[in-house]
Amino acid sequence: MKLRLKETMVSATHRSMAKAWQFGLKLTVSIALLALLLSRTDLHAIGALFRSLHIPIFFGSILLYLVAQLLSTIRWNCLLQAEKIHLPFWRLILLYYEGMFFNLMLPTAIGGDLIRGYQVSRLTKRREASMASILVERLSGFVALAIIACIAIVPAYARVSDPLIVWLTAGSAAGMVALIASLLSDRLQALFFRLLHGVGLGRFHDTVHRLYEAVQQYWTHRSTLLLALGLSLVLQSLVITIFYLISLALNLSVPFGYFFLFVPLMSVVSMLPISIAGLGLREGSAVYLFTKVGLDAAGALSLSLLWFAVTALCSGLGGIVFLVGHSQHRMDR
Repeated sequence: MKLRLKETMVSATHRSMAKAWQFGLKLTVSIALLALLLSRTDLHAIGALFRSLHIPIFFGSILLYLVAQLLSTIRWNCLLQAEKIHLPFWRLILLYYEGMFFNLMLPTAIGGDLIRGYQVSRLTKRREASMASILVERLSGFVALAIIACIAIVPAYARVSDPLIVWLTAGSAAGMVALIASLLSDRLQALFFRLLHGVGLGRFHDTVHRLYEAVQQYWTHRSTLLLALGLSLVLQSLVITIFYLISLALNLSVPFGYFFLFVPLMSVVSMLPISIAGLGLREGSAVYLFTKVGLDAAGALSLSLLWFAVTALCSGLGGIVFLVGHSQHRMDR
């Protein structure tokens, strides 16, 4: 018994050390990318842009971001209700803001989603269905991004005739198709589980299989899936509009249409799990993309950094929600 306890403690220590190293590496990547970008950008130009910032427009972008998160909560609630999971809407809003906070603060980009899933499963005792609702919610958002980018590249390509942009757009769409197929195809699932056993993670077979089944259950709720996709298209359009408002606040002159191509591609690049909250990757892709349509590096970098500031400010509300809820929980005990 003592030996088993000791082995468990050693394993937990190794996992903690691995996570610390992972966080450190991602932080290093983000800092290195930002340092590289700043070293190649006119810092005086960035300072001039920030000094000329139109504060009312910037605060308008923050308010619109809060509206977008409310719409995200409505989408999540629709998916939960399809599986007969009913929670007060105010509680879902608080959970969503907590998730935003931890998505920003934790080393992994899905840390906040895992916390949301855990909280809902704790309240409802339906772990797989809770996690499946979040997975399907995220998937609908990714599909919406791919659809918007594929449509936007048609009119934009005449100006940004860059094969890399075309391949990134096509690759994003193909990736979404492959992911959906892997969730629905029994053969691809069997292949995935063989790979899971092959890399020594067979102990998670039952848990992953139950999650697969919970996700597949949503295929019987076709009307809900279409509603979630429609809400995701509106939501992603709001996000794109927020980017455009930030550009207006910075006095940048980029036609609105290009944002419908560039913002989804920036989102795809920032999902790569090699930096903290996409910081550095998003800024680098913004510089690469927006300079294709006449914007200088200082403007593109300022635009991306201000977007990060908007998300950080709004996510901070989730930190307040978490601290208040944690204090209340301690008082109840």
